[in-house]
Amino acid sequence: MTQLEASMKKRITTLEEENLRLKEQVAYLRKHVFGRKTEKTAVICEDQLSLFDEAEQQTKKTAPEPEIQIIKEHKRKKYSGQKKELLENLPHEKKIITLPEDKRICNRCQSNLVSMGEEFIRSELEYIPAKVKVIDLYRETFECRTCRKNEHFSIEKPQIPASVIPHSIATPSAIAHTMQQKYEYAVPLYRQEKQWQQLGIKLNRATLANWIVLAAQEWLLPIIKKMHEYLLQEKVIHADETPVQIMGEKNRKNTAKSYMWLYSSGKYDPIHNIRIFEYQPGRKGDYAQNFLQGYNGYLHTDAYIGYEKVENIKHCLCWAHARRYFVEAIPSDTDELSGTIAQESIKQINKLFAIEKLLIKEPIQNRQNIMAHLSRQKSKDFIMNLKPWHSLSALLDSTA
Repeated sequence: MTQLEASMKKRITTLEEENLRLKEQVAYLRKHVFGRKTEKTAVICEDQLSLFDEAEQQTKKTAPEPEIQIIKEHKRKKYSGQKKELLENLPHEKKIITLPEDKRICNRCQSNLVSMGEEFIRSELEYIPAKVKVIDLYRETFECRTCRKNEHFSIEKPQIPASVIPHSIATPSAIAHTMQQKYEYAVPLYRQEKQWQQLGIKLNRATLANWIVLAAQEWLLPIIKKMHEYLLQEKVIHADETPVQIMGEKNRKNTAKSYMWLYSSGKYDPIHNIRIFEYQPGRKGDYAQNFLQGYNGYLHTDAYIGYEKVENIKHCLCWAHARRYFVEAIPSDTDELSGTIAQESIKQINKLFAIEKLLIKEPIQNRQNIMAHLSRQKSKDFIMNLKPWHSLSALLDSTA
């Protein structure tokens, strides 16, 4: 082989390797852009609903308007299945569709008709639009007439409850609605401004923003501080951070990446169920270090290196995040995965999740004892063959 042929062969090998890497990068990016946003290994596919089947036009013969009687108190209809879950806890109103008095005559003999009972037809869900009202507060003043006769004045006035925001028309319900619309349902303030106008009151978005800021400073921040104190007393804390984009932030570009840091109590046996979101302009580990200062329990994270700055904690990592990398490593152009490192790793991690589901309702001492027994070789064989439908009794039998 000449030197030119050897050089060309080496060049071809290099180009083939580069081409393979580029294909893998394209497949990886396509999966992230167009693929499923979850790495779950079992997905139940449901038929999609057509957008054009939501309303169907039907023509029916119209009958004379019947008389409707509304009964507020009545024995509720018993439902079953999905309808029971939907309607069971809602207030019910009974409407009886009956014949008008002048129509209760027999067509055959012209005698008066007598009711022979009722039959249930269907249940309907009615939407009641929101409405606003103004509450005018007055204070009643009291005086002692006896003292007045003796030329003394004894006057008593009740204490006025403090307003949520001084010199404001805002009430707790109005502020809570504004906050819920914005932060739970993602309705921006300019849209809420139009909703208030439709209800008959012109509230601009600046006023709504002031309601949120002032109420949060006065009423919510003290609660969050107390929640923070309680959270640091938990045995287990889960932490994570996710990027957010803030528009119009002072001294920062709109394209700058900020982060919402989440700290949550553990799922199993927490002292309090607490979840706190903390906004920070960056992803430095100093933010977690400051928030968790004084904590010495178990910190469960996704292995982000920034959490290593947190001192005096027992660091736990997440198997779900570890499994994600093996899922992403599976090529999109292959159907045969048997024996691959990715498939075997995913299967073994799923075994751990299956064991966790079996132990979820057990006291902590029982969990520790069972896991100690599972370290035996016999139990390891059982784990290798563990199926999602296995019961806790099967798991205990394997440790005997």
